[in-house]
Amino acid sequence: MRLAAAALAAGVAAVLAPASPALAPAPARVQVSAKEFFFALSRRTVVAGPAIVELVNFGEDPHDLRLERMGGGRLWKTPLVYPGAYYDLDATLVPGRYRLWCSVGNHRQLGMQAVLTVVEKKLRGQTP
Repeated sequence: MRLAAAALAAGVAAVLAPASPALAPAPARVQVSAKEFFFALSRRTVVAGPAIVELVNFGEDPHDLRLERMGGGRLWKTPLVYPGAYYDLDATLVPGRYRLWCSVGNHRQLGMQAVLTVVEKKLRGQTP
C-alpha cells in the first residue's frame, strides 16, 4: 500500500510540476581579429538577437572595438585589449548594417574598420 501511495504521489508531482522553460537560442557569434592595421571578421553576416562579438588582438599594439548601427543607435565599446588577449562583447543586435572600428589613435584611418550585416531570423517554412 505504501509503495502504491508513493508511486501515486510521484506521478501527481510529475504532472503538476511546471514545464521546463524553453531554452533560449544560442547567441550569434562573430570573431573580430585585430592586427596592425586591419580588422578581419569570422563572418560578415549574423542573425538578429543576442550576439557575442569577440575581439582578439593578434597584433603588437593594444586595440579596442567600437560597434554602432549605421543610421544611429547604441554604441557598444570594449575596453583596451592588449596583444594576445581577447574580450567578449555581449550585445543584442537588430537587423541592419553595423560599423566596427578601433578608436585607438589613428587606427581607424589606417584601416581598422569593418562592416557587419545583421539579418532577421527566417521562420521555418518562410520563403525568401
